[in-house]
Order: sequence, then C-alpha cells, then structure tokens
Amino acid sequence: MPPPDFAIVGVPKAGTTALYDYLATHPGIAMSARKEPCFWSSDIDTMWRENSRAGYDAMWANAAPGALRGEASPYYLQSRVAIPDLLAERQDVRLIAMIRNPVELVASRHSNLLFIHQEDVADLETAWRLQERRLRGAALPAGCREPGLLQYRANFAIGDQLARFFELVPAEQRLVVVHDDFRAHPRREYLRVLSLLGLADDGRTDFAPVHENQVLRWAGLPEFQAWLSRRAAALYRPARALAHTVGFSPGKLLNEANVVTRPRKPLRPEFERELVAEFLPQVEKVERLLGRDLSGWKAK
Repeated sequence: MPPPDFAIVGVPKAGTTALYDYLATHPGIAMSARKEPCFWSSDIDTMWRENSRAGYDAMWANAAPGALRGEASPYYLQSRVAIPDLLAERQDVRLIAMIRNPVELVASRHSNLLFIHQEDVADLETAWRLQERRLRGAALPAGCREPGLLQYRANFAIGDQLARFFELVPAEQRLVVVHDDFRAHPRREYLRVLSLLGLADDGRTDFAPVHENQVLRWAGLPEFQAWLSRRAAALYRPARALAHTVGFSPGKLLNEANVVTRPRKPLRPEFERELVAEFLPQVEKVERLLGRDLSGWKAK
C-alpha cells in the first residue's frame, strides 16, 4: 500500500512538530524524511510543499520493513481537498488532529509567519485588521508565497474544520489531541496516539518541548541578504566553493546569530477580549463535538 499509513493533519502551532519528533523514535514507525511535505493540500501553496508523487513516496525510502509510515502536515485540516484525497488513496489511513485555543493559535502563528518572512506587520492587532484588505490583494508582504496564510480568522476556524474532519473520517480512524492536554500530560496523549496506530508502548518518558517562540534579532537582515545576492550574483559560486572548502558558511552563521528565543509580547487586553468573542462560536462547536468543557478558551 502507498504511504502514508497515518498522518498528523493539523493545526499549525498546536504541537505537530513535537508529536512528529516523538513518534520518529518509535521502533514501529517511520516518519517522513521531512516534516510537512504538504503533498495532499494542493489548494494551499507553501514554499516547502512536495508537488511530486515520486518525491513524496521517496520520503520513506529508508523505512524499515513493516514500519508504519507517517507524516505531519498541519495544513491538511484547513485544506478542502487534503483529507478527501488522502482517504481516496488510503481508505484505512489513520488521522490525528491537534487543536489549540484559537486565540493562542493566532498569536503563535503570526509570530511564526514573521519569523519565516511571510508576514511583515510586527503588531498582531494591526495585521488582524488588515485581513479584509489582504483578501482583496492589498497590503501583502513582498515575497509572500501564500496570501491565504494571512487570513488568521479563517485559518483557525477550528470548530468548522473539526466538524468537517468528523464528517469525513470514521471514528475508529481518527483522534483529536487538545494542546492543553498534550502540554500537561504528554505521555498520556502519546499513548493515545500509539493506541490509535495499534502500536505498543516503547517506554518513552522524555517529552521535552520542541518549539519555543523564535524571533529575528535584526528583522531587516533577510531583505538585506536578498538585496546583496541580487547585486553580487557573480560572487555566488566562489562563495559557495569557499564555504565548502573551509567547512562552514558565513551566511549560515549570520542567520543563526540572527535567531533569538523570546516570549511573545502579551496582547492588549481589549484586543484579546475581541479575539475571544470572535472565536467563541468556533470554540462552542468544538465543545459540542468533543463533549468537553473548554471554559478556559472562552473567558479573558
């Protein structure tokens, strides 16, 4: 059968990278050589999407015989085509949705888009109020590959997305992991995932956090590097050759020095309450689908 046997389908910034890393060490699992191939979400254009079926299948070229082949592409839950196409390819595929308080998702995703140069408005409240203009093609960042990523309201309509997930995926093939639970009880949630996959406990006890909030020390550095490379194209090959000879890249060292881990700036209280009210219908829909109380997501 073609891969995948299972997939972590979303949402972004809800722990998908951590779960991918944890599962990658299980002896019965072969995770894709690269996280987020995004092969099935053909309606969402991202710079890292694998477009080739041959390239996608090759991500498990080194999988041990009999190992379950898994991947993690957090846009699948948002995509209109990913899960239907996955089920058409593998009727028995098992799918794991990871969700989080949408207010936290918006703040975390905005910070991440700034970090990967797909957002250029540093203040989240300002970026939030640009959504309608950006939907019409205005005020878009230079070089933004997928303007749809800047539609924070639609991207984190997790109630609608989870309802679609439940409609499409049979109960015995799906699992929902709530970020609050994953953060507070990672081993318990990890074992729930293994149970869905029909795998034995491998004894993992280390569930160290994988992602912390990263920001750029010098926000203008990437643009300066791009400007410099356009004007010094003749130096590109000699510079690459020199980097290969000496065993390190000055540009890579500079990029690494430009990254710093820093807590996100708290939201203005009035704006945070506005976001809570905005996402209230989505949270209430999630409560009905999961049959649980998410009061902490509804009051600020």
